[in-house]
Amino acid sequence: VNVTTNMLPGDKYIDFLDYGASLFDRAFTGEYKDLRDYLTRTSEDPEATNHNAIGRIWAVMSFHRLTDIYGDVPYFDAGKGYSENVWSPVYDPQDQIYYHMLGELEAAAAQLSASGDNVGSQDIVYGGDVEQWRKLANSLMLRLGLRLVKVDPAGAQAWVQKAIAGGVMDNLFDIAKTEHQLDGGWQNSNPIGESFNVDKFMRLSDTFVSWMQDNNDPRLDILSWVESGAPHQGLPNGLDPTTLESDGPAGGDLLDYSRINQALVQRESPFMFITYAEVELMLAEAALRGWHSGDAATHYENGIRAAIANWAFYGVAVPDTATIDAYVAGVPFNTTDGMELIGEQYWAATFLNPWEGYANWRRIEFPVLTPVNYPGNATGGTIPRRLKYPDTEYTLNGDNVRAADARQGPNEYTTRVWWDKQ
Repeated sequence: VNVTTNMLPGDKYIDFLDYGASLFDRAFTGEYKDLRDYLTRTSEDPEATNHNAIGRIWAVMSFHRLTDIYGDVPYFDAGKGYSENVWSPVYDPQDQIYYHMLGELEAAAAQLSASGDNVGSQDIVYGGDVEQWRKLANSLMLRLGLRLVKVDPAGAQAWVQKAIAGGVMDNLFDIAKTEHQLDGGWQNSNPIGESFNVDKFMRLSDTFVSWMQDNNDPRLDILSWVESGAPHQGLPNGLDPTTLESDGPAGGDLLDYSRINQALVQRESPFMFITYAEVELMLAEAALRGWHSGDAATHYENGIRAAIANWAFYGVAVPDTATIDAYVAGVPFNTTDGMELIGEQYWAATFLNPWEGYANWRRIEFPVLTPVNYPGNATGGTIPRRLKYPDTEYTLNGDNVRAADARQGPNEYTTRVWWDKQ
């Protein structure tokens, strides 16, 4: 929550295009150029099959995040400005992007070979362990397969079952994460840590803090820090400096509201792309849908335990087993409310991975969230369904971006991406 500046006004649904377009701009001006070059070079080298397979998996990791946020994007032409002088890339329909990404994951998992080239220390995620990369490919396949539930239920089931059969993450240390550092050679800063270091006014939402309080969630003491020493108190969404004074449950002093634990949002903090906890919760959903023979309740409980244990990767203390057992017992699984229970726990498990938490919420709409209707907002008081393309696309690549608008819908926050069918 941001109540005193316009740096991050997302809780009010204000149109702040420069920030909303930043992921798009960074991806196409840097990341996809490098990905295209890497994939081209490794595909032409018969002794770099594992390098190439890993690159294909990581390309999906990157592209699925981008298309989930914006919808139709340049995909098949991405990065070709650098390699082939394609300066006006075509925007591809999201359904074509998704089915191609799923195919890439299947092909890359099959391509990985223990007897092939050793990526070794060049691999900052798994140190060249091709079996972990195979589990990552299948875990991403599981994630993307579930994205299709609104638009292609049969296809979703087929891809989910294929992912599970191929072997997904099965322990805490299968996590796909990157470490960050600011000294000792190269420098690579955590983008979430950058944001929290730039803006000191952000506070945890009352929605999240109250949910943890209502469920006696031990993560509250890990995630929340109140600068004044007052009890944990989330800040209701949609307040500004004026309404904070009159409507804030702890009054108008921001020091009395929960900030995120600063140990979790340093520039040196790791970033989690996909975790074993998420995989277990996805398996719980697959079992609940009848697409997986495992026990939904067991996967659900495994997911909760892993999500709590995950915070140890940030160097903070996590609750003991007895405390976690008591929490799990207090939020029991039942099939009637199964999707909501899974959705809430997935929401909590993806804290600090906002792209994924936002995508999964749009897919199943759990937890139930209450929108705000701040004066002058850009959505008519509804929760945004996507971010907008940059204005520069309409001057530099106008024909192609307008074709995407004609196919997908207007370039508005309320336009739904392909898999987010109403």
